[in-house]
Amino acid sequence: MGRAIFITSFKGGVGKTTVTANLAAALCFLGKKVLVVDADYGNRCMDLVLGMENMTLFDGADVLCGRVGAKDAVAPHPENKRLFFLAAPAAAAAVTDAEAEGLLTQLKEEYDFVLVDSSAEDGAVYRAFARSADDALVLSFHQSTAIRSAEKTAAVLSSLGFSRIRLVVNAYHREAEEAGTLPSVLEIIQRSRIRLFGVIPYDASVVPRQERGALPYTARGRLRPYEAATLNMAKRLLGVSVPLLKDVYRTKRPVEYL
Repeated sequence: MGRAIFITSFKGGVGKTTVTANLAAALCFLGKKVLVVDADYGNRCMDLVLGMENMTLFDGADVLCGRVGAKDAVAPHPENKRLFFLAAPAAAAAVTDAEAEGLLTQLKEEYDFVLVDSSAEDGAVYRAFARSADDALVLSFHQSTAIRSAEKTAAVLSSLGFSRIRLVVNAYHREAEEAGTLPSVLEIIQRSRIRLFGVIPYDASVVPRQERGALPYTARGRLRPYEAATLNMAKRLLGVSVPLLKDVYRTKRPVEYL
């Protein structure tokens, strides 16, 4: 059986979809078969980030209501042969706990990792997918408002029975931390009350690459710092002990990370 990872935050715009896509690409780079599930029903955008707009005929709601099987709804990525995608419906749809659990259980039999990109709103669909996942990654930007939202998100996940909740600090500004204008990583952990899993540096190139639907780990040159940080997280998911910022600010070529 594979593992279902719920990637979430009640704060919109902290990079859940981007981090989910990049983490999926990192796991594929390490040889794993990965499915990305867009669970943001009614506000989908994962297809754009993956460069798969108009490439899916069916979505998760079609599977849950029995119109098609999961194998018919899942679409392969056009370039990454280890990466697959299950789209969200364009309009809001109801999902029960039993339906979400059955879907994720079925998918985990086929894929090493199922990464579930959540909505930013606490509701029935959110909780159905959350209860059915094995682990949760809570995202926070490197700013106080996002840290508070991360704390609230973790509290809700704990109430749903999660025992493995980890924090990812996205768009980290090392210079601002050193200057004292933004909180330190230690302060973020203390405020959010979540065990740290990864820190991803801010990189202005992320958004333009996302607009093109370009995934990381395809170029032959040195990785960018955010790519190295995400690859560190992927290795931690595989049980490898990796120092927090290993090779992040002195990156290597992709093949050197294998």
